[in-house]
Amino acid sequence: MDSRLVDPSAPPHQFDAALAFEALPDAYLILNHRHEIVLANARYLALLGQSLGDLLGRSIFDVNQFGPAEQREARRAWLSGALKGLSAGEPKWSPLFRYEMPRRHGDDANANANADADSHADVPRYWKIKASLLGARPGAGTHIALRVSEVTEGISDYERDQRERAKLRSQAQLRQLLADEAKAQLREHQERFQLALAFSQVGAWELDPATGAIECTDQCKINLGLGASSTLSEQRLLGEIVHPEDRVRVREAMEHGLANQQQFDADYRVGWGSGATRWILVRGVGRYTADGALTSVIGFTLDITARKEAELEQREIAASEKRAREHSERLTMAMDHFVTTVSHELRSPLSAILSWTDLLQRSADPSHVTRATDVIKRNARQLSHMVDDLLDSGAIVTGKLSVNLQPVDLGALTGIVADDLRMHAEAKGLQLIADDLSSAMVLADESRMKQVIWNLVSNAVKFSPQGTVTLSVSVHAEGERVELAVQDTGVGLDQTSLERVFERFQQFGQEGSGRVAGLGLGLWLVKNLTDLHGGTIVAESAGPGQGATFRLCLPVYR
Repeated sequence: MDSRLVDPSAPPHQFDAALAFEALPDAYLILNHRHEIVLANARYLALLGQSLGDLLGRSIFDVNQFGPAEQREARRAWLSGALKGLSAGEPKWSPLFRYEMPRRHGDDANANANADADSHADVPRYWKIKASLLGARPGAGTHIALRVSEVTEGISDYERDQRERAKLRSQAQLRQLLADEAKAQLREHQERFQLALAFSQVGAWELDPATGAIECTDQCKINLGLGASSTLSEQRLLGEIVHPEDRVRVREAMEHGLANQQQFDADYRVGWGSGATRWILVRGVGRYTADGALTSVIGFTLDITARKEAELEQREIAASEKRAREHSERLTMAMDHFVTTVSHELRSPLSAILSWTDLLQRSADPSHVTRATDVIKRNARQLSHMVDDLLDSGAIVTGKLSVNLQPVDLGALTGIVADDLRMHAEAKGLQLIADDLSSAMVLADESRMKQVIWNLVSNAVKFSPQGTVTLSVSVHAEGERVELAVQDTGVGLDQTSLERVFERFQQFGQEGSGRVAGLGLGLWLVKNLTDLHGGTIVAESAGPGQGATFRLCLPVYR
């Protein structure tokens, strides 16, 4: 330091300001009022790699001219403004300056490990400057102290930290981007899946066994006829929604599948609010823990109404065809039986007539004449009835039989038929009872209705080896219909016979009772003639050997 600044009268061991300045840990420059460097401490010289002789007397605007022109101009502009406007006690701090300076020894250790720059290339270094006005003694010029602080390491750490942060942000953004893309793809797959399910009318569901609650898709609710806001549970499904006739079957299928840890499926009917009945297929499978405990049941529902209706229709067609085949086979067998029966039934009276006619021709005994004529008359009447029945059956089959409806007293007509058949019944040892024949007017063809009554009564007499045949005519309590009942104590009918008793060419007698004469057309004719009169006819029997009752109902004539 200039010796003129040292006070000669100072006592020994006075504080050495020059030595203290040199020892300052920060880099300092001292400028005079012309902004020329008059002093620089060791720390500054070490930072810049220069000697004191290189700097003394030089303007601060001429030293350390490193870096591009814009960096030098930025430093110059700040120094020019700061140095002119300094005042005591009000230091000024510069902004952060970047210096593109030649590489120093040791810079390689701090350089970015990824840098491939040439070893002679400049390296960026960062500085901040504090300008302070120093107080001057009288007569001395004003001095300015510049504190120069290198913050390169801090800036490097900051930039490295920023790069790391940017890298982390980029990675986080990338992860977020990938997650968003994955979510978008998942949503797209879910939407496609939901669209596919809706297009195919498939609804998905999941049952919680602990609570019985069922979570299901909108399509599942649509299949079950529920609204989108409706809640579903196992109890509601099996107790309300599934058709009562299908509930036990669906529950059993579900319980069996879950008990055996197998898939289960069942179809059932549901009723929609519109009144339509839909067929739904449900298929599900249980999910279990490692120890076999049931955690949930998942599955789907599918509307199979069209398929089920086609299946039921085909099943009905097959059943109808089977019934038709069976009916055809029965008709064929009945026709064979009919031909045999007709041959026998016609042959018997014809044989009797021929035999007695031959006897009359050979014998002149007057006693034989009366008997022969009775036999011939009875057999001729029998032949006439059979021919009439055959002709009527042909007319009915071809639709040519008609009736002429007139008011007829059904009670009186039944009494006439009873009187005609009483002798025949008593000849068999039967009691014919016709005490309850109320007078009742109906619209009927008298001859055809008499044929109906005759067939019913003669049929009862024919199939009753003993006992009684009871006739009754009564008006129903509501006064709209008249009933004729023919009850016998004969051989009776089983359930199968009751179902087929009005079929053509059918005869049902008690097993082991032998063949009963007739063509098997009587009751069939009764049924068809009754239909032509707008009436009904039913057969009742408690079983074989317990007799039978036939009830004919006709509308009352007003």
